[in-house]
Amino acid sequence: MFVLSLKMSRSKIIGMLCICIAAVAIVFIGINTPVEKSSTVAVTYMGQTNEQRLQYIQSKGWQVSEDIKEIEIIVPEEFDNIYEKYNSLQKLQGFDLTKYKGKKVTRYTYVVTNYPTQQDSEINLNLIVYDNVIIGGDVCSTALGGFIHGLEMPTV
Repeated sequence: MFVLSLKMSRSKIIGMLCICIAAVAIVFIGINTPVEKSSTVAVTYMGQTNEQRLQYIQSKGWQVSEDIKEIEIIVPEEFDNIYEKYNSLQKLQGFDLTKYKGKKVTRYTYVVTNYPTQQDSEINLNLIVYDNVIIGGDVCSTALGGFIHGLEMPTV
């Protein structure tokens, strides 16, 4: 049989007891502290096929014509003032084009047929797709001095 004997002073015992209590308190506080979750959740919208893009467009309340225009564009490496404003619009919708600087993307343009107010010009809905995923979009007027806004249907 093996016996171990330690001689400790009263101050060492109190010190060790304080350390143990502090360790237990830290663990207890860590377990019961809620972890803050991000208020934004990354959601991926597939845009590989026209059917997937139309499904996304319809989920926003839009109706569009069957004819689409497809064009490849390159997101600039450096954003000028106009592109910064456009990306701010994208960020409000949960998108961010900064991750795609210098990348070749595809812009699909649809003609909106159910814009809530009468317009004198064509209203287009643009979706920007990279690697089969929708990464941005807008609704805009083709009129000189027209408007541009996000993909949500405006309230009248």
